Amino acid sequence: MTFQTKQFGIVLKNARMDKKMTQAELAEALDISLSYLKDLEGFRHHPSYELFIKIIRYFNLSADTVIYPNKNQNSDTYQQIKRLLTRCNEEQLHVILATSEALLAKSNTETESHAE
Repeated sequence: MTFQTKQFGIVLKNARMDKKMTQAELAEALDISLSYLKDLEGFRHHPSYELFIKIIRYFNLSADTVIYPNKNQNSDTYQQIKRLLTRCNEEQLHVILATSEALLAKSNTETESHAE
């Protein structure tokens, strides 16, 4: 499993605070030591696969939140696109997917050519 320790720590701390839990309460609920939880939230350790699953289930989080963090999810444009996608049929979604992939591929190609 690959993810950034910092991203995981941020997500974990935010989820705990959203539930208005102390670190001690969460450590007890997860059956881990308080110092280990502090290390997780402080970006000093990453959890085992089993603990990762336990945490995302406990907080009802998407694993993608940690593994593929989305820098844009709070932007107005992102939210508008997300709302519009719910109104698309399967064919329209395929067109949007192909367009997005082509746009990102073009952007990556341009970035690589500027680096040379």
